[in-house]
Amino acid sequence: MSWPFPTPPLELLSADGRFAPLTDGAGGRRPRVLLARELCSFEWFEPAGGRAATDQAARLYARASAPFLNPGTLVRRAGGGYAIWWWDRERTDPWLAARYGADAPPVAPETLAQPAATDWRVVRLASGFELQYWRHSTLVASSWRRTAPDAVAWTAFARQQRAPQVAPPAEPPAPQALPVVQDADFAERGWRDVSPAQTAQLALGAGAALLAVVSLFWVGQALRLGQLSAGLEREALAQSGAVVQRRADATTRRQIAAYQALGDRPEPIGGLKTALDVLRRRGIAAKAFSIDGAALTVVVPYAVLGQMGEITQELEATGAFTDVRPMSNSADGTIGIRMLVKASPAG
Repeated sequence: MSWPFPTPPLELLSADGRFAPLTDGAGGRRPRVLLARELCSFEWFEPAGGRAATDQAARLYARASAPFLNPGTLVRRAGGGYAIWWWDRERTDPWLAARYGADAPPVAPETLAQPAATDWRVVRLASGFELQYWRHSTLVASSWRRTAPDAVAWTAFARQQRAPQVAPPAEPPAPQALPVVQDADFAERGWRDVSPAQTAQLALGAGAALLAVVSLFWVGQALRLGQLSAGLEREALAQSGAVVQRRADATTRRQIAAYQALGDRPEPIGGLKTALDVLRRRGIAAKAFSIDGAALTVVVPYAVLGQMGEITQELEATGAFTDVRPMSNSADGTIGIRMLVKASPAG
């Protein structure tokens, strides 16, 4: 999309709060601000259903899954799914206010000012490197790291992409320094974060649809159970002579099932050791941890925010966890990495 008016200048807001000019712009327009990639978190979301339903699902997902307590959010529809960007407004808003006052300019992740690609690439940024996978000129995976990826880091990133249309190269691509797209579209084709009231309305509509589906399911189940009940009753009467033996067998089966369930439970202490090993290899010391059933949370310093994409991928790549999700808290300077420990495989 090209702007019909002279393009405004672009500035880059770095992770240490500095503003660097990228383009001069024209016409004296107010600048737009690109957020350094390490300030942002990215996720690709592909819901199922019609257009209206998927729009609602993407909005709800963006609010429910934000990794920051006070997130800035940009959701963009593209390529059959939704690119969701988040950033920590508790961190960026004071910098923007100090420079521009109450009327802050539009902001967006710096990745949105890059030329599109068709498959895999590594982009050299001012403060690090961005690993990317594009599908039909749509970005569907992005991870930032401070140093150029080695073969291990590249393999971990590529492994997270399910059924890519273009197989990833065995070795990481050579990093590219890309030109800035001066007339990059910030939010014109996207959505800003939805309000709590809008979220409640969307959730109410989704809940009603879900209730209708569940109701139809149980109507069908009732008909089926009605057909089965007579046959089960006849079978029970025919086997009444073996009731005592069946009760003993049932007790034994329950005991066996209980022991199996005990053995199949997730083993959180082993998961904690695995998570701490991943952090230790990166020179990161956990500040605290907590265990709640299968859920494990490890608290790390806020200073490692820029490594969260790689840490999340490495934790998932161990095969010990699912649903790895960092939650930052700039108020106390920590990030809580919450994950579910997988159950032990059957022996």
